[in-house]
Amino acid sequence: MASPSFAFIPRNISKGGKQQGTSAHVPSSHKSESTPAIERETACPGPSVSDKGKWKVSELSAKPVYNEKDISILVVLAFSDYALWLDSDLRRKTEESFQSEEHDAGFLPLSYLMRRAFGRENLGQEYMPTEANAVKAIRTYAGDVLEVRMLVSAPSASAWYPSWKPERSSIGGYEVRRKDWSILLDNATREFTRGQWDDRTVYMENIPAQYHTIPGIVRFMQGLLSQCPGSSASIPIQNVTLPPHHLDKTEDRPKCKGFALVTLCNAELCQIFLESWPWTRPFQPAESDDSGLAEDNSETKEASKFGFRTRPKACWDRLNEEYLAYRQKLINELADANEPLHISPNPDVRDVTDDVLEDTPPPPRNVTTMYSPYPFGCLVFARNLHLETNKTTLRALFATAFKSSPVDPAGIDYVDFNKGMDSCYLRLASPEHGRILVDRFSNQPVVQSHGLDDAGKTPGASQKTIATEIIEGKKEEVYWEKVPEKVRRQAVEKAVKALNGKQPSAPAHTAYGQSEESRPRKKRNRG
Repeated sequence: MASPSFAFIPRNISKGGKQQGTSAHVPSSHKSESTPAIERETACPGPSVSDKGKWKVSELSAKPVYNEKDISILVVLAFSDYALWLDSDLRRKTEESFQSEEHDAGFLPLSYLMRRAFGRENLGQEYMPTEANAVKAIRTYAGDVLEVRMLVSAPSASAWYPSWKPERSSIGGYEVRRKDWSILLDNATREFTRGQWDDRTVYMENIPAQYHTIPGIVRFMQGLLSQCPGSSASIPIQNVTLPPHHLDKTEDRPKCKGFALVTLCNAELCQIFLESWPWTRPFQPAESDDSGLAEDNSETKEASKFGFRTRPKACWDRLNEEYLAYRQKLINELADANEPLHISPNPDVRDVTDDVLEDTPPPPRNVTTMYSPYPFGCLVFARNLHLETNKTTLRALFATAFKSSPVDPAGIDYVDFNKGMDSCYLRLASPEHGRILVDRFSNQPVVQSHGLDDAGKTPGASQKTIATEIIEGKKEEVYWEKVPEKVRRQAVEKAVKALNGKQPSAPAHTAYGQSEESRPRKKRNRG
């Protein structure tokens, strides 16, 4: 009697199946095998589902996973006429390959081409598809454009280089060349200028969300150009560029934000496409009979639904320059708003109005009232402090400015300081305290000799003195926005009383000081 055969079930698979409430039997083969048709079409896979939500999403889920058609699209783009024009190293290696025999002319290592195809995605070596997957993808979807062969000859001398040498990494098991390799050197695009390629480039906007990747944009364009005259070229789409954000880093993977720049093979095709999807009618395609678009395919329907529209790259460049100039103008206006105006008087010009202006008092500055959002002119910034100082020492040090002045010596409400820093903010009781403090440390510069120096000493020749300045304008507003509302109200009341000649009562000052600095510390639970 033959012993019954039991299928081997790995422990982690069986455990996962039980937790999900499924039986532990081995699934049928037609369910376990994955096919390219059911692979993911988007740029990034969804987050991995963990058992009972205890596992975190793995880092691999943030990396793109391409199906075979996407792989073939990226490899074809890496070997397009535009890529040969732009990449000098690719152009040089292609020209060197034509010096070989006819059966070897035009072939390049597939691994070399894959590094260029996926290099623009800023992927690590572990996320790139294997050469076997790339060969299968090329033969399935790009067989009319590229020719692939396996290396069966003896390896060259570079194959014996150590693994750390760059020559060794360029050796692959497959080679690839274009089907039109015989006329590649005579192609007119080799002598193109940047302007000629720009004439063949289209700026497109409102790209459907399911096509927000470089391969997805190519598939979307292929559907729109399926019946367009001139799209029968071997590589109608030469390049796809995703404009980066001005804060993006060079190592960041480019992301599609709904717009892109697409370079086509000729200017005629570019013009037809622009007329078919004009900028002025964003929600429906052109209804002309000569548009040549397939009105019944899914790409056309999605483009109409999302309001897809296009314009020439020259128009986009002009609008981009206007936007950058407008943005710089706003930045300059914001910077000028925080700087005081410096007007140099002209001694040669004097009018009767000068005598009148001399007797006119200067316009009043911001005066704190009970309805002010914060006390104006009561914030001082100090720098060049000792790195080992503390709040108590700083309070005593800056309070020395009020000893010989008519103002209240207890004019420092709060010292905003963090240990290890060489700067701090001082919240004062009135604007007069701020002016006296700044004048005192400007006329009598001092330095801290050590962290507990609360009197200061005369600075040496190479020492940086303690510098103070009154914070006003936007910086002052931003600082007080981070202070709690209750503390701001108390500071405003105190400043108004000081301006009216009424010093705040002792209980109010004590309560305020207790809320900011004298708050009792929580005892640490030792045990």
